[in-house]
Amino acid sequence: MLSIVSCFMASCTSSTDDVRQDVIFKNGTEDTLFIAASHYDDIDSVDFQLFPDYDMLANGSVYTDDVSLWSGINAQRECFVYPDSACLVDDYYLFNDKDTCYFFLVKLSDAKMFSWHEIRTCGLYQRCVITKNRKGEFDRIIRYADTAEDKK
Repeated sequence: MLSIVSCFMASCTSSTDDVRQDVIFKNGTEDTLFIAASHYDDIDSVDFQLFPDYDMLANGSVYTDDVSLWSGINAQRECFVYPDSACLVDDYYLFNDKDTCYFFLVKLSDAKMFSWHEIRTCGLYQRCVITKNRKGEFDRIIRYADTAEDKK
């Protein structure tokens, strides 16, 4: 009987392989942003949105009901990140057996003024490429691309 209970209890506990943690990044720009991620350097391949590390509902002065950027991605609502604020991404998603993850940054002001089609076709977004080194370390500050080549 004791062995049955032990087996049952062992099956209820999660292994360390199942534990997921959030990776915290900082919005290092001076803009309030929507930040989405992809494993490909193509804004149309976005499939995950970064979430702010604060209670968005506590600030009732900013509404995003009129914003619709990414459909069908892992987001319950459009979530923006204030300048100099923290945001989260699931560590499993971040690299997912790759060394690079692409963040696409859309300013809140642009998201409120332009359609998703205009944002994409007119290039009203920036990207931030996150690459881990051989030690598995990577920059956790989200910035705009530095060079004209990176802004494509």
